[in-house]
Amino acid sequence: MREDFMTLGRTAVIGGMVRDFARRGRGGFGSDVDLVIDATPEAVDSFARERQAERNRFGGYSLTTGSWKIDFWALRSTWGSRHGHASVDSLEDVTKCTFFDCDAVIYDLDARRVFCRDDYLDQIRCKVIEINLLPNPSINGNLIRAIRRMLLWDFEAGPRLTTFITDHLDEERFEQIALVDRELYSDALIARSATASNLKRLLLGREERRGLATFYATQLPLPGVWEPDNARDLKRKKPHQRYFGYTAPIAPALD
Repeated sequence: MREDFMTLGRTAVIGGMVRDFARRGRGGFGSDVDLVIDATPEAVDSFARERQAERNRFGGYSLTTGSWKIDFWALRSTWGSRHGHASVDSLEDVTKCTFFDCDAVIYDLDARRVFCRDDYLDQIRCKVIEINLLPNPSINGNLIRAIRRMLLWDFEAGPRLTTFITDHLDEERFEQIALVDRELYSDALIARSATASNLKRLLLGREERRGLATFYATQLPLPGVWEPDNARDLKRKKPHQRYFGYTAPIAPALD
């Protein structure tokens, strides 16, 4: 399948897969694969039709092959490019188009090279998550992603993300995203805070967040990085995650 995509043009993995490798190495990935292809939208459309791929919400396509779910886009069909929020002339420019800075990384399958900002790994090591491109197609979706990543990874919000959370996380939106969180994840986290005010306090207060993460890890399946406790777990494909001194079974990673 990799070779199929590469026949269309220069192809890169973007976001979650590369990010999770950066965070925890090879064993850290458990999500979908996102690809961007330097080909015309028409060529990618034809490729998608031939393989009966389905349209996704953001102008690309989704395809399941074996145990993998792949989302893919033509370079100029990425959301930031289509809506004029970023100039996208090459695959490297796609790093300008992600909402979160931790997703602003690509792996070029042709060149076998990673492209990102010079300080990308330093930001990951410092456990800070920040906004890379503010305009976005889903305020609620990015609030949910920010909340789950901060709680489960124990990441701090940068100044722009702090403002985004403060401006948008009111009681009405809290009810909306808590409902979506319950629908999407078996380990729904948002509703446990009861109110937007409580949730803001957790997100913007490091010690409270750490205490909550430890509490969750003792009883909830956690998304994200996993490592097998032993060969039997690996053989049975029952991933586990070590988190704040505890071991918990996990759900598929947040993408």
